[in-house]
Amino acid sequence: MSKFQIISDKNKKSAKIKKLLLKILKSNFFKKNNLIIVIGGDGFMLQTLKKNKNSKKHFYGINSGNYGFLMNKFSAKDIVKNLMKANIVSISPLEMVVKNKNNQIKKSIAFNEVSVLR
Repeated sequence: MSKFQIISDKNKKSAKIKKLLLKILKSNFFKKNNLIIVIGGDGFMLQTLKKNKNSKKHFYGINSGNYGFLMNKFSAKDIVKNLMKANIVSISPLEMVVKNKNNQIKKSIAFNEVSVLR
């Protein structure tokens, strides 16, 4: 059983890429530990990173959005090669610390923006 995970946005293009990707990776017996493949746009990638901020896994983004500044283009022909040769990049997002009038401290990580739950 493979150790990779695929998280995709809910649009048709993402679903189509996910279906094709699963077929390709299964037929190539692709196994890469601690990998999450994210299919969507930049916003979906940022949302996924935020939800998984404590994860020790690696993320590989495949663009199915409009611009994809953070994401990789999908190539059915080269996907296995691209996944295997992908460079690992560590990010160090900013951390916001806020102290309110009751001296309560709130912390939040900023991937694209900072939001604090009340």
